[in-house]
Amino acid sequence: MTVHQEWLEKVKIFRQELQKQNLNTLLPPPSLEELAIEYLEINPGKSIKGKVPFQAKFKNPMGTYQGGFLAAAVDDHFGPLSYMSAERPCTTLSLNITFLKPFVEKMGHCFIEAEVLQKTKSFIFMRAVIFNDQGDKLAHAESHVAILTDEQLQRIKL
Repeated sequence: MTVHQEWLEKVKIFRQELQKQNLNTLLPPPSLEELAIEYLEINPGKSIKGKVPFQAKFKNPMGTYQGGFLAAAVDDHFGPLSYMSAERPCTTLSLNITFLKPFVEKMGHCFIEAEVLQKTKSFIFMRAVIFNDQGDKLAHAESHVAILTDEQLQRIKL
């Protein structure tokens, strides 16, 4: 079983645990499949690495991968990483991405490596690097998330 398949099995367990608390979630999120992300390495609560294929349907007018879709792929790394770190749902407070080079079709795919920088009782701070096969940095990103309390989860009524 691949790392990605193992993760999908764990997600089913997470979803069942949340359903016991009357929290209905979309786990895994539909974006994971739409973006065709494959998780390659997972160090629970510390880091996650994935592979994102170039898909022509996500081209911008210049023919490169649309930045917003790459940001969504980064968020699909920060999301599970924050959940593993907090061991409960979180919500994104900020997601900042800086593009350095375009993700172009001839690259075929890119990699995203995300890591937890710091976790407090209420917040998690993360960083990610996006790069190609040659190790060229395409972008870097940071995210800050809030760890949701039981009271906050009940107000959201997922």
